[in-house]
Amino acid sequence: MWHVLKGWSGVLQGWLTPVALSEPDVASYAIWISLWGRWCIWIVVVFLAAYRPDFWYPERAETVAIPILQLLVNGLLHYRLRKRKLITPRLLFLVSASDVAQITFAVFILGGFSTFAFIGFYPALGLFAVLFSSVSATFAWTSLAALVYVPVCVWTGGGLDLDLGQEKVLVGRVITMYVVAIGIAMIVRYERLRWRAAVSREQQLRKERIDLSQKIHDTTAQTAFMINLGIHRAKTLAGESNEELLAALNATSSLSRSAMWEMRGPIDAGHIVEGRELGQVLSSHCATFERITGITTAMSQTGTEPTMPTETRSRLFSIAHNALTNAFLHANPGRVEVGLTFAGEEVALRVMDDGIGLPDDYLERGRGISGMMEDAVRMGGTLTADGEHAGGGTAITCEVPRQKDWNGG
Repeated sequence: MWHVLKGWSGVLQGWLTPVALSEPDVASYAIWISLWGRWCIWIVVVFLAAYRPDFWYPERAETVAIPILQLLVNGLLHYRLRKRKLITPRLLFLVSASDVAQITFAVFILGGFSTFAFIGFYPALGLFAVLFSSVSATFAWTSLAALVYVPVCVWTGGGLDLDLGQEKVLVGRVITMYVVAIGIAMIVRYERLRWRAAVSREQQLRKERIDLSQKIHDTTAQTAFMINLGIHRAKTLAGESNEELLAALNATSSLSRSAMWEMRGPIDAGHIVEGRELGQVLSSHCATFERITGITTAMSQTGTEPTMPTETRSRLFSIAHNALTNAFLHANPGRVEVGLTFAGEEVALRVMDDGIGLPDDYLERGRGISGMMEDAVRMGGTLTADGEHAGGGTAITCEVPRQKDWNGG
């Protein structure tokens, strides 16, 4: 007997545990929409009561309890949302129970079957279906609402007029309650399954990116490093005896350093996907750039980095990596400076070098800077390139607006 009760307790707890709580954005959005809808209903109720008070006062003074109850529930819910307090299953269940109770009370005091207050059941049950996303729980909750609504219609406000077929209308209303609630529950469940499948695919891709970056680091990058050491050894052995051989070795050495640097892109991008801060990864990236290329590189950061989405950090990292690559391959600089600024309403990334600058037709040469500009636009920001004339060096500046949902934003 105890095992049976325990099993039913687990089932009941599963029913009454909102699925939306595992998706905070979904729960918060649905509750905010519900709250503003409640406030609109409250304003309408208060307006109607104040517009023609002679229709209800003093004969129906109990009607004033409806806006009072709504005010209390709405106020409590609004306070918890504004204060970012924890949304618990008990709170969501009590809100749904309050909805059913208020609508039933309105039907009771406003005339039973004849009042249109029953319409409030539809959005209330729909919200329950969105938050709990369980067809079984939604069916049970709709049945409870029907069990309290039907007797109120039968026993208050003159009951049902069978000669007019009002019992058929009542059955139609109840069936509509089931259709609306269960229909929403099934649609929401289907969308959640699709969303979870998409999240699972994204997590798998993220894991593959991390594994790939580690594999490149452990195999290909190490091989390229050893090849570069071999080239330097060959240059030492060749000396100045053969100018053509020395030129070939120098060219090969340059290619090997370029390959080593290009491989650092996916390796360090994997650290971004792992969740490391952009400033930390860029600092290590710049140090590696200096070791590989021999170009003096300085990295500076102003302000505290907010918790930015992985996509934003990845795109900013990609812009910095491509700017460093362009400086190494085309600018022939003696020094490169990378600056990351988290201040005000924007996040700014700046990569400057003292090289030969940009040609006038730099946008038509390859996809380097145009690709960086596209990344900036996808983040809602802008990218500018200063240094269009030879001898002036180059400065790549990307500015991205801070979003409200970033920590510290």
